[in-house]
Amino acid sequence: MNRCMSMTITMLLILILGTGCWDRKEINDIGLVMATGLDLADNGQIQATLQIALPASSSLSTGGGSKPGKFFLISAVGKNGLELEQKLQQKLSRTLFFSHRSVILIGEDLARKGINDILDVFNRNPRNRLKTYMLVVKGRKAADLLQVDYPYELAPAEALKEMEMLKGEGTIVTLRDFMIASATGGMYPTTGVLEPAAFHRPGEKTADRLFRINGTAIFKSAKLAGFLNNTETHEFLWFKHNKRTDKIAADMPDGQGNVGYLITSSNYKIDVDSRSDPLKFHIRLKAIGYLFENNTPLDVTDPKNLQVINKALEDHIKLDMQAFLRKIQTEYHTDIVGFGQELQRHNPKKWRALEEEWDQYFKAADVSVSVAVTISNTGAIGPPLQLKEKEIEK
Repeated sequence: MNRCMSMTITMLLILILGTGCWDRKEINDIGLVMATGLDLADNGQIQATLQIALPASSSLSTGGGSKPGKFFLISAVGKNGLELEQKLQQKLSRTLFFSHRSVILIGEDLARKGINDILDVFNRNPRNRLKTYMLVVKGRKAADLLQVDYPYELAPAEALKEMEMLKGEGTIVTLRDFMIASATGGMYPTTGVLEPAAFHRPGEKTADRLFRINGTAIFKSAKLAGFLNNTETHEFLWFKHNKRTDKIAADMPDGQGNVGYLITSSNYKIDVDSRSDPLKFHIRLKAIGYLFENNTPLDVTDPKNLQVINKALEDHIKLDMQAFLRKIQTEYHTDIVGFGQELQRHNPKKWRALEEEWDQYFKAADVSVSVAVTISNTGAIGPPLQLKEKEIEK
């Protein structure tokens, strides 16, 4: 080995062994922020509450009890993100670490006032994850629900993360999704909705606090415009990627009972007639799934009976979809589905002419719906087993 090669190898070894994470933080030096709650303070500024994971070795207790706490909260009031972070850091002996934060909760009062003054800090700082989930707390402060001692998970933030990952159960929105929708023409952002609930422990009469994800919050110009209820939310999910496992319960005509249908795959298409006045849109919904429950006297092995159930499901979906569309068109005037985007793709020139007053054109648009449901499986039996032979309709 010549001298030049030896020196080269030596330099490479120095570079490899000497390389490290210059900005690394030891785990004992950081405070892991699991969730952030944002509320409107009494003075009109922003109140931020952080849910911070408590190390297992800590002796801190919750509520004065003897059981070791899983997390603790710190709170501060300020006019923007920088001021809030500075005040919060002054209350903690470890460096605030936001890269593991899984959820941001926004109190309803702050959401109605507007959240433009706080959004930028979440985007500009690279330590903030854009995959963090966003939820609006309906009727309460975000800080209230961050205090809930959730029984299954280590902290409420972990429970909320798991709830949001349940496909088909609600509106799933990350910080990134919210920003993209806000900046996209012909679209309004939405988030999931969190509200208080309760549960009972065995042998105890008093209920403990809990929460549930229920509905959708609609934003307009970074301000909360209103809410969709749970039924309307499930219609909204047709236009999202998390409709693959939705459940539908439909009543049969003439009081024949009801059926349960589990969607395993779905898709939609929006047809645009940009030459008409008002604009016309036609939504075509398609779903494939199986019969999950049959609370009717119908024998579903008979193709004619299956057609009756099929039509009942299609009619049910169509009516619910029409109610959802009426609400976003006539009450909120907010295009959260993306009709404006479809018009832009179909006729860019027409879209440019209508873009500035899209809310009014969307409100006046003629939107129709058609539904095609396929029942791929009816289960292992025909009629319900508890029925007598004479009660079964074949």
